[in-house]
Amino acid sequence: MTLATGGATRKALTKAHLESLAIPLPPLGEQRAIGEVLGALDDKIAANTKLAATARELALAMVPVAGDRAPVRELATLQKAQIDPGTLGDEAVDHYSLPAFDSRNGPEVVKATSIKSSKFVVSEPSVLISKLNPRFPRVWDLARLNGRRALASTEFLVLEPRGISTSVLWSLLAQPSFGRALESKVAGTSGSHQRVKPIEVLLAGVSDPRGWPDESRASIESLSSAALAADAENRTLAAIRDALLPQLMSGGLRVRDFERVADGT
Repeated sequence: MTLATGGATRKALTKAHLESLAIPLPPLGEQRAIGEVLGALDDKIAANTKLAATARELALAMVPVAGDRAPVRELATLQKAQIDPGTLGDEAVDHYSLPAFDSRNGPEVVKATSIKSSKFVVSEPSVLISKLNPRFPRVWDLARLNGRRALASTEFLVLEPRGISTSVLWSLLAQPSFGRALESKVAGTSGSHQRVKPIEVLLAGVSDPRGWPDESRASIESLSSAALAADAENRTLAAIRDALLPQLMSGGLRVRDFERVADGT
């Protein structure tokens, strides 16, 4: 394809050029088969997303309203160890950031050198709670780490539970009433950059799980485990979908080939 100069010093890609490009497509029957395969993956992801959301709603509802209360600092230890990711070279790390939380896709797996500022070290199962804009609560249950080094944004507080599971601690910090309590304690003049101080989180009162019936803790842990399993399966399914799409559209892989692999034949 010849690019036009139009009197300019550099060649330009014009609208006409784009409209003249021929894009190879699989036969219509193959396109429909591709749509069915990818649609099935998307449907499963949507079902898992709904399952996870429902399980988390039920887990939050299992927290007893009555009973003793305790400050968060009696139930969790604040971890503040930091590291400069640049010292880790090209090591692949799990980066727990605010955008990663908002995407609901789990941590970003990136080269440490791509992270440009110090991060908290997450060395044990923990709960992350954002100190930024608590009116938009971000509470992350890290019940299981993935085997890679885990780093968290310094916009999070890293809380390791004491005598309780991460899921029970998560159920306390993710309560809407807890978020409202933190919102009343924020500092900052900008509505988009209000932060709660770590000490305010540690002193805030929550239902004391040490006095709960065993069934309540067990139910919360079971529901949270189901939600985390659905999240993990979604990450796998999304990776499969994203890897399949270009291969199927280019003809590098045919639907029948994929079906044989899926069937183990």
